[in-house]
Amino acid sequence: MSIPKMTDILNKAIDTSTNALTFVDYDHHETHGGSRFYVHYGVASLGAMTTPDDTITLTFKTPDTAKWGHFIFLAEGSSGMRVRLIEAPTGGAASATGTIDILNKARNYQNTKKSTFSNGSTAGVVNYDATLATGGVSLWDNYISGATVGRTGSGSSGKRDELVLMKNTTYQLSIYGTATEPATLYIDWYEHTEKG
Repeated sequence: MSIPKMTDILNKAIDTSTNALTFVDYDHHETHGGSRFYVHYGVASLGAMTTPDDTITLTFKTPDTAKWGHFIFLAEGSSGMRVRLIEAPTGGAASATGTIDILNKARNYQNTKKSTFSNGSTAGVVNYDATLATGGVSLWDNYISGATVGRTGSGSSGKRDELVLMKNTTYQLSIYGTATEPATLYIDWYEHTEKG
């Protein structure tokens, strides 16, 4: 197998009409390769935190393989809400209302490339509205306490720089609080086989 010359690589990366060098970042590259996935779940009225059921949660398990998830998330809701990401809970995270399909960001791959994440038993889905996780490692615990630009009376919390998740591990992302307002959870990740 011959190694391509650097000039050949650069020639392919130059836009012919503008002579600009074109490139994409790595997670964008994973999107085009069909290895980037997402799940979103929102409710019109979250409910006041009077019982543990007044939450939205997304609970999932990573595979026991070298294909690791490079993960980011976003939670949005009114002020006064709490957002948590728990790794390897020792309790809770059970009695889910149902499952949500994991979607491929490259829609032409939706039937051929599936996520290896699961709800603990079925690949390609996550649980929603399981009970709040207890114990484990708190990777994120943040309060939405103020307005964001362009959104009066609402806020958001999230992790924009990726976390590389542990293999064969359960995670739960949750949002809950005291307001009866809309709330949404969004998770996004690509799956990359580690070489080491």
